[in-house]
Amino acid sequence: MTAGPGSRERGRARSPARGGDRGVGDIVHYINAVLDAWRGQVNDPGKQCVFSFLLLLLAVDIARKGWRLSWSRRAVESVAATLAIFHINLVLVPAVWLLSEQFKTLYSLLGVPSVASAVWDGLPVWLLSLVAILAHDFANYWNHRIMHLKWLWPVHAIHHSDPVVNGLTTYRVHALEMLVMWGSYTILLTWLGLPADAMGIGAAILVLHNVYVHVDVDWGHGPLRMLIASPRFHRWHHANEPAAYGKNLANVFPFFDWIFGTYRVPGPCAVAMGADGIPSNDVVRLTLWPLLEWARMASQRLKVLRGSIGGLARDTSLAEVGTLDTNAD
Repeated sequence: MTAGPGSRERGRARSPARGGDRGVGDIVHYINAVLDAWRGQVNDPGKQCVFSFLLLLLAVDIARKGWRLSWSRRAVESVAATLAIFHINLVLVPAVWLLSEQFKTLYSLLGVPSVASAVWDGLPVWLLSLVAILAHDFANYWNHRIMHLKWLWPVHAIHHSDPVVNGLTTYRVHALEMLVMWGSYTILLTWLGLPADAMGIGAAILVLHNVYVHVDVDWGHGPLRMLIASPRFHRWHHANEPAAYGKNLANVFPFFDWIFGTYRVPGPCAVAMGADGIPSNDVVRLTLWPLLEWARMASQRLKVLRGSIGGLARDTSLAEVGTLDTNAD
């Protein structure tokens, strides 16, 4: 049976609604993805281990202070800002994850040869986990070094903005930094072809150690200081003094810094933390900081370029005038 004009009109009238429903559905789907990410963080055994570890370190810190709670207002503001940034990142996790999956797809299309998984057959899990940690830290060293260069520093600066470095500072990172890190780790760790169980164990150890090196204690590890990164080693990385900038870039193995000339631990670290010119605990400005800084840097570069073009034009005009005067003579 053929539909009449009225039916067609009603069908056309319903079409925008279906499009609107799809838009609302996409938003609801994204919110559900964010909630799933939050539930995953809460229920993840690795995160629960980190939380328990933080509570243990907190108890140690309180015991060192004679069981007195004596945190400054600045420290409380710092922790609050870090927690806010962490939750902002949770909202962005689905988007970052989708982009990283797209990157993985593009990387797989390149057909880059990888290490055959059979190479690792028969090796104990503890050794494979150590290989995973070593490879991850090597990649992280160069990621970290690149992040301290001019155009990527505005992204990494959010991590260095914390004036009261503590275990939670681990989670004070910009979402763009998460994307850069995931992309580079995909290249290296996919190429290695390590078993999933070794990667999982290595990841859990890395997270715990990353929290540990940010703790506000002056532990130096004595004769093991070049083998395993200590809180003192990493606090010098966060030190707000020019001699410390771009130093101690490894997260786990300080010998990478020693090999590549970026190792610096002159002694106990009693200097201020943070970085000049970066908002310490302003969450909104920190979230927008990379975009604001890139806009400022691009504007400066454009001014220099305009000045160079203007100077070249003036030189050309003077040269032409000189040529005319010579011809007139």
